[in-house]
Amino acid sequence: MRFWEPKRPLIFGHRGASMHAPENTLSAFRLALEMGADGIELDITPSADGVPMIIHDPNLERTTDGKGDVRQLSAAEIQRYDAGVKFGSKYAGERVPTLKEVFEAFGNRTRYNLDMKTFYPEDRPIVRTILALIEQYKLAPQILISSFSLDTLKWFTEESRTLRLGVLISQHTPHMLLEDGRRWGIRYEALHPNHTLVDETAMRRARRQRKKMVVWTVNDPERKRELTLLGVDAIITDDPMRS
Repeated sequence: MRFWEPKRPLIFGHRGASMHAPENTLSAFRLALEMGADGIELDITPSADGVPMIIHDPNLERTTDGKGDVRQLSAAEIQRYDAGVKFGSKYAGERVPTLKEVFEAFGNRTRYNLDMKTFYPEDRPIVRTILALIEQYKLAPQILISSFSLDTLKWFTEESRTLRLGVLISQHTPHMLLEDGRRWGIRYEALHPNHTLVDETAMRRARRQRKKMVVWTVNDPERKRELTLLGVDAIITDDPMRS
């Protein structure tokens, strides 16, 4: 499997098919692939015992029936709580998965965009844990690591010479699209801006820099078509159905 598709943008299910199933669960990832997604985007936050947990928020309240800070709870404690019931009774019993469980479930059937929610020096050990899992499952060709944290991307740059890295850029940091990324001190091949920041000028600049353009989170069909015509390399969406 080639990671980039030269003829069209890749479609990544944002936290899986999160418009249709509870985000960051095995059900959401499975549904995204059934809907035709080329890959799945998932968030990683470390547990207290250093396990890569697939959850976006720093705490459990929004997406599970539990309470507490993910970083203050062990993986086993986190998985006691239901990560599906708030979305609907159909999904009752879903748990917050670990990265290992995701790799075991989907293996080399898909591409993975791992969005790292790691911002503190004490988070650094999770990098080697993730690299070991990628090696164990032989998935390096299918992995793209992204983060808003340049420190996190520096850690991956220092630990791996080949893994794909992407710089996340929000509406609050549009200046990053205009900066010379060489000063960041990281090895990266993709820019991951919010789609509202992407136009013809942004695309020309990315191409001059020889960077891929991965945009998020795009749910409007017309905007998807506009971005496809602009030539983006990947679209992250809550609704990954291919039209």
